[in-house]
Amino acid sequence: MLDKKSNTGVFCMTKYSKQFKLSAIEAFLKRGRGFRHVANQFQIDPTLLRRWVVAYQQHGRSSLERRHQRHSAEFKITVLHRMLNDRLSQRAAAALFNLGNSSQLGRWLRQYYSDGLANQLSVEKSSTRTMPKPSAKSSKPAAVRNEDLSPKELLEKVRMLEAENAYLKKLEELEEAKLRQIRAARKKPS
Repeated sequence: MLDKKSNTGVFCMTKYSKQFKLSAIEAFLKRGRGFRHVANQFQIDPTLLRRWVVAYQQHGRSSLERRHQRHSAEFKITVLHRMLNDRLSQRAAAALFNLGNSSQLGRWLRQYYSDGLANQLSVEKSSTRTMPKPSAKSSKPAAVRNEDLSPKELLEKVRMLEAENAYLKKLEELEEAKLRQIRAARKKPS
């Protein structure tokens, strides 16, 4: 909703109230008209209305609550894995996990592929545990067998391997796309 500041002539963005969102969603669901038609009535962007409706259909009234929440790196990676494995759009994944804004998933993806999210996850994990003192005998850590790990440690290891696997797959896809572009450029007559 745009509000005009009275004396400056400047428009500023304000958040929509819960009641306003609910009215727009109900108007869309009851009237059976298109997103554009209802969005025009409420003077909002149709994409915004679509996001509200999808989230409302999945999570009910709780989707209308304002959330100023920081998400852990583990949660972000879980969301991204679900999005990538199920081939969900950012909008669909945001609705599924009741995230307020699908564009934050784009930021998470960039972090993930730049390895920032994995580093953040390892920092979070290490900050919750105390580091063991290195033994005087060996500076090389002893290899731990999977059978000796706790279920929580195994789950952490699986998640890290999944993240690494997804990263490598995406890297491979990008390299293949570059090769296809190069081949296509070579085939074009000069």
